[in-house]
Amino acid sequence: MKSIPRSEIRCLKIDEKWVNLILNGSKTWEIRRTNTTIREKIALGNKEIKRVVGYAKIVDSIERSVDDLKKHNDKHQANDFIDAYANGREILFAWVLEDVALEPNPKPYSYSTGSWCKT
Repeated sequence: MKSIPRSEIRCLKIDEKWVNLILNGSKTWEIRRTNTTIREKIALGNKEIKRVVGYAKIVDSIERSVDDLKKHNDKHQANDFIDAYANGREILFAWVLEDVALEPNPKPYSYSTGSWCKT
């Protein structure tokens, strides 16, 4: 992956429901189909309004079975969604988030086709 200039940080685009749960402290695990080795501060992008609405640090990525993840709904709030999201996969990853902060003046992020974009 290309390195990001210091003036920019990676932005993870997240559906509004989930990003709001992260920002209010109810969700500390972001469930993803792939592992990540990123361990740094990232921007949190609200996909509906296409703006950076906060920041968090990814501190870990934990491989878990879907059944095990269901035992930790208090960390990800996604039990009603997790089977459909897994789409037959037995393993998903919990990206552990810390140091969450709200962006007081949400700003647009750059367009991209994947889950990641630049601020």
